[in-house]
Amino acid sequence: MKAALLHEGGELRVEDTDDPAADGWALVESRCAGVCGTELHFLDGMIPPPQYPFQLGHESAGVVLEVPAGSTVGPGARVAVYNFVGCGRCLPCRSGRESLCIDPVGQLGFSLPGTFADVVRVPAENLIALPESVSFEAAALLSCSGMSVVHACRLAAVGLGDVVIVNGIGGVGAMAVQVAVAAGARVLAVADSEARGDLAQQLGASDAIVLEQGSGYDTLPQRVQELTGAAGATHYIELVGTEETYLAGIRSLGRGGKVVIIGYTDQHLNVHPIELILSELQIVTSVAASRRDLETAIDLAAAGRLQVTVDTRYPLDEIGTAIERLKARQVRGRNVLVW
Repeated sequence: MKAALLHEGGELRVEDTDDPAADGWALVESRCAGVCGTELHFLDGMIPPPQYPFQLGHESAGVVLEVPAGSTVGPGARVAVYNFVGCGRCLPCRSGRESLCIDPVGQLGFSLPGTFADVVRVPAENLIALPESVSFEAAALLSCSGMSVVHACRLAAVGLGDVVIVNGIGGVGAMAVQVAVAAGARVLAVADSEARGDLAQQLGASDAIVLEQGSGYDTLPQRVQELTGAAGATHYIELVGTEETYLAGIRSLGRGGKVVIIGYTDQHLNVHPIELILSELQIVTSVAASRRDLETAIDLAAAGRLQVTVDTRYPLDEIGTAIERLKARQVRGRNVLVW
């Protein structure tokens, strides 16, 4: 089969490699894989792979080729792939918080061979059957950005009447707008271009604050005050991950508000504790998601309440172009690989 393999020095090459053996797991023939910003962190060295070469990709949907006996899905089934493989024994796994597993088997595209390949190997219990109304493209993107924002909104208890700032309208931000709206919140979207701001409003944001090229975050707290009658926001979902954006979010919250951190870079957050203490602000961090979160994201998509925005479709051989356009911030929504 063909797969996209990361080599030392951040070089990503599509090469012929051996087909995986099921060996007690399932095999899925790829139909779609999402190209995520996390891939850039592997390429620039922020996230080291377990070895070189390493098969990247962690968002996938396809058709089942093979499953072990007793599986709930069979060959030919349309599925999304949940990418985290927990031990199944620890308290987080047994309480539905697999991404906090204390002894994980691994995660596809992080420590296990990923989804940028013709065939993906994964435990059968990680396969989520798809209703016909949910496309492979939607399922693949829900298997990272969709489930991640469902997870974050659950952790932060986003609900009816809340005012949620979503900072960064990329692939994840577009999902965050919709999930917060589905939870009953009013969404203020912060975008770095008019086009991204327009997209956020098309997806349900009540207002878009455009900070061209990501500049002017020092003005964000005042603009939020004006839009909320001086109350501030209840939640700030952070998807950009710089010190400047963290601080702008903290200062845009009302009393008792929550900063919800999903996005990150190599920058640190430096804030005086008094900025958090006087208003009893909370910092909520979120990593990946549970299988239940992916199931919820798929249910929302099936109900027409969560849609994906695909910028461009590429064959696997053109993954380099998809990556370069993502790096250059030319992508509106997500790029996907299709088979």
